[in-house]
Amino acid sequence: MLSNYKKIGDLIQLVDVRNKELTVTKLLGLSVSKKFIPSVANTVGTNMRNYKIIRKNQFACSIMQVRRDKKIPVALLEDFEEAIISQAYPVFEVKNDDEIMPEYLMMWMSRLEFDREACFLAVGGVRGSLEWEDFCNMELPVPSIKKQRAIVKEYNTVVNRIKLNEQLNQKLEETAQALYKHWFVDFEFPFDFTKGEPSKKGKPYKSSGGKMVWNEELEEDIPEGFEYLSIQSLIDYEIIFKNQDGNHGEIHPKASDYVSNGIPFIMAKDIKNGTINLDSCSFISKEHSERLRIDPAISDDVLITHKATMGRVGIVPKIDDYLVLTPQVTYYRVKNKNKINKEYLYCLFCSGEFQQEFIGFSEQSTRKFLSITNQRLLKIILPAKEVLKMFKEKISYLNLYKNNINKELNKLSELLEVLNSKMSKVETHIQAVPL
Repeated sequence: MLSNYKKIGDLIQLVDVRNKELTVTKLLGLSVSKKFIPSVANTVGTNMRNYKIIRKNQFACSIMQVRRDKKIPVALLEDFEEAIISQAYPVFEVKNDDEIMPEYLMMWMSRLEFDREACFLAVGGVRGSLEWEDFCNMELPVPSIKKQRAIVKEYNTVVNRIKLNEQLNQKLEETAQALYKHWFVDFEFPFDFTKGEPSKKGKPYKSSGGKMVWNEELEEDIPEGFEYLSIQSLIDYEIIFKNQDGNHGEIHPKASDYVSNGIPFIMAKDIKNGTINLDSCSFISKEHSERLRIDPAISDDVLITHKATMGRVGIVPKIDDYLVLTPQVTYYRVKNKNKINKEYLYCLFCSGEFQQEFIGFSEQSTRKFLSITNQRLLKIILPAKEVLKMFKEKISYLNLYKNNINKELNKLSELLEVLNSKMSKVETHIQAVPL
């Protein structure tokens, strides 16, 4: 027998506590990924007394622009005892946690079907806002607390595994960046001074007296054998090409052009954790891909986002054919693998120094962007060949481990969707998730 469905409004109540005494200082924002995030709002001169206080196990949501975003941003505060958020966000809590668990309600509101229903109901105004009354009239199945606990426990098992893998990924990324900085910013790569060549068992180059050469353009010393040159001389990329009839093709496919299987079409959102997510990206037909203005990217190309969300970096994995890119993404293809490799290029692009220059060099419009022409003007330090070879060996192991973790993360995310979809059939027997 299916559990009874109840209206959200019957299970929750609004909370409106203002920060009148200025006792709470932690300011949070709300993301479309249904998480609280550190606020980036400029609060200089803002009266923080009007901000709402949200406490642990309470929710905040945004019912504006739901139709535009195709999601309703809503999150459950779990990591802090209390915080403050914008007064524009409704704050609510469950009336009786013996009837429904806050975690169970959050699970339901994380479902894709929940967002689809909210989007369907969001018809108010130009921005497609969702009325609070319509939000409260949305329904969900409410099984017994015992069954809710079992569902939440199963869900949290997967969520905790995802968090662990994300932490491992972060550590691997930090390790790679620390090695990059040690070798190519501090110039302390290992060097055998007896043989006069880089060596895995050598001493740190600069601090051990390695020869440094003054570079006029950089106005600083760099190791002997290193170069400072244009990135254009090291890579191949042609951003616009003509199709067979000699005309420039389309820039971006429409939503109706996507197919279930075909050529991957990579957007900024598909570049994450240094990899390209080919499991959840959109696809277009091969015939359609040939009409696009963007040249195809192939295995081992290094991608970087250069519009709006700038500076996301990833390496194209081994693929049988090719993939095409949204105009927000540039590909860099190593021209001479004996002179530079994708591992170094990736770590260079991820480094704080390069990111600062890349974003700082961007043009201002309604959104930041860095044109292909100006990207070609960027200059980089090119290490000596043997140093790059050693660096590639070390980074390759880290990248392989990270890629395996990312594959598991994709599978775990799929499993979360399965668990969420089961909530509409809560009479199904709950089994432990094998991990």
